[in-house]
Amino acid sequence: MTALAGMMLVQRVMPIIQAAIARGAVKPVGCEDPEELAAEGVALAARSLEAAELKGKVVAPNSLAYYAIQALKSGRRSGYAGRQDAMCPAATLDKTVSVHSMDEVMGKRDDDDSEVTFHDMLASSGESADVVAARQLDWPMVAERLTAKEAYVVYATANDTPGTEMASHLKVCGPRVVQLKRGVARKIRQAWGDDAIADATRDSGWRRHVRSMTERRACRAARRAA
Repeated sequence: MTALAGMMLVQRVMPIIQAAIARGAVKPVGCEDPEELAAEGVALAARSLEAAELKGKVVAPNSLAYYAIQALKSGRRSGYAGRQDAMCPAATLDKTVSVHSMDEVMGKRDDDDSEVTFHDMLASSGESADVVAARQLDWPMVAERLTAKEAYVVYATANDTPGTEMASHLKVCGPRVVQLKRGVARKIRQAWGDDAIADATRDSGWRRHVRSMTERRACRAARRAA
């Protein structure tokens, strides 16, 4: 696109598109907002303007803005992949797909009558594949440094074995088990860095989000009950 065409796009086409969307000429689909729609319209107009330039044609700013707005109304976007694209607004307008929030309530639990959302239904309670693969690759760096007692403490801790049972198995006192755990932590930091322990015990972002949503729903339920 030439500099002259770019100036026309910014100074004459963009204001028309922004004003039309501000008046409600195009209804947002899903989570779209007016600013996003305006940006999409300008992107569509820029594509049409560039195509016209390559063919040596002159297009009026009003015509560029008009056809960009009509394209937005039909569900087209700058990343348009066809009306069968589930993430495209065109598919939503055709009612072939529907978009739902991950926080949408799908029902209630049988045990405590709390709400269940898409997050709760789709979230895995186990470890993700990348975490398992990373541990299998990195763990030998630490395992080769551990004594037999330290290795037992690691695997026993992973299996939620009580400290008293560990002490009985190793035939040592409780404080000695604590010393062994501290020794393991020191060797892990030496192999993986000072943040390794904190990273291993920190919840993932989606788990923190789910916990936050659960706490907020519990607060709302408590207020309604009161």
